[in-house]
Amino acid sequence: MKLRRKIGTFLGMSGADRLLICEAILLLALARLIVLTVPFRFMAPWLSRAPETSACDEALLLRVRIAVTAAARNVPWNAVCLPQAIAAKAMLARRGCGSSFHLGAGFGAPDKLIAHAWLVAGGRIVVGAAGIRDVTSIARFG
Repeated sequence: MKLRRKIGTFLGMSGADRLLICEAILLLALARLIVLTVPFRFMAPWLSRAPETSACDEALLLRVRIAVTAAARNVPWNAVCLPQAIAAKAMLARRGCGSSFHLGAGFGAPDKLIAHAWLVAGGRIVVGAAGIRDVTSIARFG
């Protein structure tokens, strides 16, 4: 029943939103593969491309946020904050919207390190807002 409802919701979306979710799924898969296989020092130059600008369309940011978070909830692999931020950055860059990629760290429970990634565009957090409160930014790209 749950799958039928999800398929119904997907089919009830506009064609453009369905394509955006499919793009998000593909980019989440690619981001997951990159995270698992490519050393971060090779990813850093790409993350610095398309620096943040204030000229991003609010509607575009919202559509990308919805597409990435919906896709991340429904893919069969672990699509946590890092691949989500990478996928959202690629989606926004394709549409001419610059963004800044942030990495942060903090301590949760005693002796437990927390790492988190988020993406900011147009002065707003696109993805990763949920865990930002518990971390301190340690790196910014773009």
